[in-house]
Amino acid sequence: MQIRHAKQGDEAELARLLEDHERHYGTEVTAGAGVAGAEWLLGQPSGGTLCLVAERDGKLFGFAILNPYFPGPRLTHGLYLKELYVADSARSQGVGEKLIEAIRGLARKRGDTRVLWTTGEHNTGAQKFYDRLGMRREKKVYYVMDV
Repeated sequence: MQIRHAKQGDEAELARLLEDHERHYGTEVTAGAGVAGAEWLLGQPSGGTLCLVAERDGKLFGFAILNPYFPGPRLTHGLYLKELYVADSARSQGVGEKLIEAIRGLARKRGDTRVLWTTGEHNTGAQKFYDRLGMRREKKVYYVMDV
């Protein structure tokens, strides 16, 4: 298994995973709906949204989408983990752990001081995963502005 930055040529596999991710959270998705999102992720300029993928034998089966942010504590910068997803067929095989370690390595290489993310209140599977890895929970209130 390899964790790497998404690249040109990953569009179809990444689109499939993005659609699978939406279905995982109960959203109806038509085939092909993820193509525009995959193209958007792969077309980001340097310093923009980052996408790491888990690949084995040319097939993608997980991803992490991250956004740089500033400012952090003491005017440092960090990453916001928007999504971490592993396909059902690849769960409990260490893929999530490898993605988290790759995120940690990327953040260190960039000089980021922390990575932040949220999980749904009822997503206990994700919470157990992050707790098992020793991630720190913080009490925050999460706001959404639909536009």
